[in-house]
Amino acid sequence: MNDKFKSKMKEKGKTAYAVSKETGIPYTTMNELMNDKININRCSAETVYLLSLYFKCSIGDLMNPVPLIKNVSGKYHGVKYKWKYSPIHNMELHITEDGKDIVIDRGSLFDHEKFYYETTRMTEVIIDCYLQEKEARKLLYD
Repeated sequence: MNDKFKSKMKEKGKTAYAVSKETGIPYTTMNELMNDKININRCSAETVYLLSLYFKCSIGDLMNPVPLIKNVSGKYHGVKYKWKYSPIHNMELHITEDGKDIVIDRGSLFDHEKFYYETTRMTEVIIDCYLQEKEARKLLYD
């Protein structure tokens, strides 16, 4: 879970105890971070800031990736949609159709920070493709 943080620890060649002594961060916090008992993203800003100073890196270099579009929802062409987090695929675009929850896209390969600014347009494109494919199936098989 805390891969970026643990990578920095390994690079520095320090133990959780040593970093605790050198930064003033409680040993229990350091130990729990190393053993994935707590998520570094849930640590206090002060703790992450001290670690970034200690490792001479940005805070972002220590944090776990966060899906920026999680729980973004809306309606497009009468289709209700919601982006949901998936541990396997990272993010999935869900729609509600005939009272059922359907996954129409698994967006594990895109850069979330870049995609965040284009969420609405990209969601519309995905839904348009889904509706076109649905219409094509209807024409072919009905």
